[in-house]
Amino acid sequence: MSEDVRKAFAPVAANYVTSSFHASPERLEEVVELAQPRPGDRALDVATGTGNTAFVLAPLVEHVTGLDLTPEMLDQARRVAAERGISNVDWVLGDAEELPFPDASFEIWTARAAPHHFRDLGRALAEAQRVLKPGGRAVVVDGSGPREARDLLHQVEITRDPSHVRMRTLDEWIELLAGAGLVVEDARVRQLDWDFEPWNLRIGWPAERMEELAAIVEGATGAAREQLQPERREGRLWHRYWHALIRARKP
Repeated sequence: MSEDVRKAFAPVAANYVTSSFHASPERLEEVVELAQPRPGDRALDVATGTGNTAFVLAPLVEHVTGLDLTPEMLDQARRVAAERGISNVDWVLGDAEELPFPDASFEIWTARAAPHHFRDLGRALAEAQRVLKPGGRAVVVDGSGPREARDLLHQVEITRDPSHVRMRTLDEWIELLAGAGLVVEDARVRQLDWDFEPWNLRIGWPAERMEELAAIVEGATGAAREQLQPERREGRLWHRYWHALIRARKP
């Protein structure tokens, strides 16, 4: 269990209930498209945070389990589930790298905007393979920039959030999934126009120190700068950001 993750997210858990990215209907629909949910499915959302992915899957499947390391995140998820009257979800305190479930328990495993925090991503994917039933789908949505931009954004990520480990390129993701015994069916990168300030405020970075982080992006050169295309709009920094959208299946 990573204390870095708990330390990073416990104080800011409520921010993720209404996050412009995490709670976006358009972004959540990407998960539904990849997961191909069916009425009889049981789904596991690892590193569920405040449950945004679990909530979008709940009306489409039999049951969803949301698992997270941070009790404060799960408290927010329980509150929202009660407010919305969502009854086919449960919440488990636990680690994606050591799942407390029997083999072949789920048809769907999802991990959204979280695997870059996993200390041993290979182990987490092996656990996904273990708890999925044959034919089950593993769905990943996580940061995945071009290599040069990825390496520069790593400086931002590790400064703003010490629990960050690594953003993987799409090729790295495909290799890791294959190594875990999962067959990749759909793997692509989606680009967004990224508003730098709310991304960093959400994790608790002080507004008065925003320019320290912005300087890293605006100081990009060569291929990284061409990929990120940083620019100021009414004084605020915007740049490109990418996510891998992946579905893999257990044979």
